[in-house]
Amino acid sequence: MEPTGYPTDFVADLAFPGVARRFLVRRARHWPRLFLNGERLVGADLGNWRLPEAADSSDANILGFARDAAMEQHWEDEGYALDATGEGPFALFYSRHPRPLTAAAVTGVSAVPAAVAESVESVGLMLTAFFVVTVLTPADPAADPFSGAVLRDLRESFTPDAA
Repeated sequence: MEPTGYPTDFVADLAFPGVARRFLVRRARHWPRLFLNGERLVGADLGNWRLPEAADSSDANILGFARDAAMEQHWEDEGYALDATGEGPFALFYSRHPRPLTAAAVTGVSAVPAAVAESVESVGLMLTAFFVVTVLTPADPAADPFSGAVLRDLRESFTPDAA
């Protein structure tokens, strides 16, 4: 099978484990029979869920999301592709990097309020540690409503009071 899916990459700060939990809660609301990494996620599991990762490891980790058992099978057969309902499986790849990250200039900033975004556009970046995150959706989020909704849910999960 040819590789499928559309990657969208991010650098996230060390708050990412909480972001991932909020994202999982949001996706479980959309898909009450959510399968996570090939197993049905039940409400009790969600209450105790923590981002799985090896301590101080920069190895890639993955969270695979499917709506139900039928989508799990669709994933096996078709890869990251939309099904007849216009939805599809997607994955969140992440790795923690316990070393500093710097950049000479940050561009393409968006924040609320807009004045904050303007004040940090083109300034340097310094982080003591970080996560590299990739969301792999079935299609380009700019063109596909489902993939766009997945990416929007992830971005909105960066707001602590957004569950």
